[in-house]
Amino acid sequence: MTRLAIAILCLSAVSAAAQDAAPAQDGFTVTLSHRGVRKWKLVLPNEQWKPVGTSFELADTLGHDFATKLEGTRLVVDCDGDGQGDVQAEGAKAFVTLRGKTEEGTPIGYSVRLVNQQGWKFAPGGYRKGKIDGVQIRIIDQNNNGRFDDVGKDAMIVGHGKVATYLSEVVNVGGKLYTMAVAKDGASILCTPYTGPAGTLKLDCATKGKVLSAIVKSTDGRFSFDGAGAGDGLRVPVAAYQLMVGEIGLGESRVKMVTGKSKPIPVGADKATRVCWGGPVRAEFEYQRIAGKVHLSPKAVWYYGAAGEEYRDWVPLGASPEFTIREPKGKEVARAYFPGSC
Repeated sequence: MTRLAIAILCLSAVSAAAQDAAPAQDGFTVTLSHRGVRKWKLVLPNEQWKPVGTSFELADTLGHDFATKLEGTRLVVDCDGDGQGDVQAEGAKAFVTLRGKTEEGTPIGYSVRLVNQQGWKFAPGGYRKGKIDGVQIRIIDQNNNGRFDDVGKDAMIVGHGKVATYLSEVVNVGGKLYTMAVAKDGASILCTPYTGPAGTLKLDCATKGKVLSAIVKSTDGRFSFDGAGAGDGLRVPVAAYQLMVGEIGLGESRVKMVTGKSKPIPVGADKATRVCWGGPVRAEFEYQRIAGKVHLSPKAVWYYGAAGEEYRDWVPLGASPEFTIREPKGKEVARAYFPGSC
């Protein structure tokens, strides 16, 4: 049993041009363009770093594989697919834009961030961008395979924020739901008005902190949304949604929120499902008895919220929490604090 002095939220979930095309009942196409980002500040729900190998293997979407070669610790990259090394990446980090063509033959780029950590690895360094109903949308190849159409695996951002959801078959733009089909090369999106059953996802927060993100994804992987700031309700397709990852901020402090032991949240047609996240928070921990003393490590403590969601990278405000260890019948046998605290 544990007693925690906590300061944390209570989070609730209730179950132009072609780029800015005017919606039509039969659907419309949004043209996307490439944007490379040297100073990467986007937050992906599942960022991955993939070994570079001998090429970037992007022939299916950009027409070339973009060969790479190691010269000592330097990585030489063929950026235009002509068989010649164009860029030399040195040091711990680098940024490279590869140049290819879409299936229609239109020139397009693909930017990557590179890190040299026990070998060169890469992750997205850019995205495809366009507008739906005047609202910016960005599509990110999160799984690094060169394709932008992997629903539930790639990522997307609706609006001007920095936090991405997983790529979803349905997007909510200004309260309107659209079905999206992204071209594999990321050159365009085919949008049609969503006509399936939908319900409302609502987040009610009473907290000293701020919910910076709360990414949910349907258990079948088809739909994903960011529930942060959806206090007035967010219309979503009918499905069971699982909390995947989120972040809570209080001043400069940040707490990561992950699935943990939480259960899927069912959202029914024209209904709202309510689930309480956040406090009260309980802790599960491991300890050792050595020479009559209880030893407790902050690295062996797991925090869970009211719905079973797990909180990571969290240092409770103020003094160390007091951990009370009791026998099954309730008799207190020991108390423990984090090392170096009271």
